[in-house]
Amino acid sequence: MGSSRDASEAPKLGDATGIDVGCTSADPPSLIAHRGFAGEQPENTVPTFRSAARSADWIELDCRPTADGVCAVFHDRRLDRCTPLSGVVAETPAESLFSTEVLGGGSIPTLEEALDAIPTHTGVVIDLKGRHGAVPTGADERWEWLEGPLATVADTPHSTLVSTFWEGALEAAERYAPELPTAYLFESGVDRAFEVAERHACAALHPPAELLVGGRTAPDGEERFLARAHERDLAVNVWTVTDHEEAAALAALGVDGIIADRADVLG
Repeated sequence: MGSSRDASEAPKLGDATGIDVGCTSADPPSLIAHRGFAGEQPENTVPTFRSAARSADWIELDCRPTADGVCAVFHDRRLDRCTPLSGVVAETPAESLFSTEVLGGGSIPTLEEALDAIPTHTGVVIDLKGRHGAVPTGADERWEWLEGPLATVADTPHSTLVSTFWEGALEAAERYAPELPTAYLFESGVDRAFEVAERHACAALHPPAELLVGGRTAPDGEERFLARAHERDLAVNVWTVTDHEEAAALAALGVDGIIADRADVLG
């Protein structure tokens, strides 16, 4: 279902999985607000989520732990880019973090505050980050801190999808909240992506836009990649789209969701 949905309806990324995140629908792709449309407003803040919900079918937000294991809605490993502070989020106590303003307005919210700001008819994509970076590295990651946040997500009335680059986070989701649908985020390695999705019974794959409409074409072709995913009841939600032309090309291919930095990419 695209962004023209009735506000009273639960958002869908298709119907194949039976849990509102599958695919193969002929509808326009769902519009997913990347960090609350980070190209328009300060990312991952309560005011931004409220604003994005006026036009988005789903809102994507990032979660990572503070020094004391509290879930903060924040993308970067470090505070420097988005706040007046310096340092690593995972080394900063929650008390200091949640009193910090975000450059451009708003403050860093807790997961509960973010969910409360989003209307229940709008879906939520929860992007799980590790302590050491935005994408997996050789650093050891521990995921016990996710038990509480995943319970919070499981209890929310929103339609939800848990996404991550980390297999460890997918394993934590299976352990702590097996009822939650999951998505595997990846940058390259199509065959491995399908293997990970199968291993963890994912509902979706989240490839970069460049894999389908840029210079990094999927090895077996864009349409074959989508067909392969749809044959396995996997939604394909593509990141991060910034303009009309790219969004139109992805919609023509038949992707299920477009994770976008701007609200007008499909309009």
